[in-house]
Amino acid sequence: MNTHSTNAELMHPVGDADAWSESYYFNFVDGNTGVGMFTRMGFRPGDSWADALHAIYLPGRRVAFTYGRREIGPDLAQYDGDLTAGNLTITLIEPHKRWRVQYDGPAQDINDASILLERRKLRPPGWFKDARLAMDLTFDCITEPHFTSSNDANTGAYGHFEQSGRVTGKIKLDNEVFDVKGYGVRDKSWGPRDWGAAQRSGEDKKARDSGPAFSTPQQPAPFVNWFSMNFGADAALGGSCFRQPTGELKGAGWIQRNGESSALKNVVMTTEYQERSILHDSVVLTGSIDGKEPIRITGKVINMCPTKVPMPGGATFINEGLTKFSWDGAEGFGIAEHWHAVNKG
Repeated sequence: MNTHSTNAELMHPVGDADAWSESYYFNFVDGNTGVGMFTRMGFRPGDSWADALHAIYLPGRRVAFTYGRREIGPDLAQYDGDLTAGNLTITLIEPHKRWRVQYDGPAQDINDASILLERRKLRPPGWFKDARLAMDLTFDCITEPHFTSSNDANTGAYGHFEQSGRVTGKIKLDNEVFDVKGYGVRDKSWGPRDWGAAQRSGEDKKARDSGPAFSTPQQPAPFVNWFSMNFGADAALGGSCFRQPTGELKGAGWIQRNGESSALKNVVMTTEYQERSILHDSVVLTGSIDGKEPIRITGKVINMCPTKVPMPGGATFINEGLTKFSWDGAEGFGIAEHWHAVNKG
């Protein structure tokens, strides 16, 4: 592992761009049980806080949801070795080899997380029950990090990488205990992060210039579709598609297969939605590996957790769909994530 890659695991000097963020993201799916997770911890020195959004997918449409914050100072280097927020702790054991993800605290046990699309005051009584969540997972990386950025993520001021891995451990929600064995993807981003912009990290000029259309239940119009998936230990892939002026969702990504990394090019994602809803029900991804080998993957959403980021005049909904994927007869699992700008109306 080279020095630059190892340093990418640590905090970076805060740039002078607005909305600077350093974030850590992990997901996994246990294909045998349907239990999965996504968790994101972000440090925002300009806002003087770090936050942690953490959700556990449970069998059926059930989700255990948590969110919390802590106050932080302007120098992020002091938080290397202190990655905690909202009862969530993530610990670097060995750079690009092993991480530990732990949670111990309260959670909302939600029978059907689609209720999170509704304004809180409109949700019916009993839409969640209070629960105690205890989780201790190990993420063992099984591939090298794949760096992507507009200006050399490995060494530049802004950056992003993704890496696939094997996840093991235990999750306990009140008296229910789940032993976890699955696969997932992690990423690390540093640089400006605008939740109304058209990318997970950084900016995409074409998508920004075309502008996100507002989504409605009658006409969903996501401005970003992000995806990650694992087909066991042998293959993992991920990437992003951005809304083009034509309305098409198009982008690029990466694939790590049998120990080798390649580029996904000309990626197009099409989506079917639940009736009169911005929640996606299925996706089709097409593209090519290194511009040569065609690829077509279908996905069926099996659980959903919408998350809401308030914005001036409305909100950005980031709808996280735990998805079962099919690729040339192989079965995989992962996350299909759609971003929608919704007018307050």
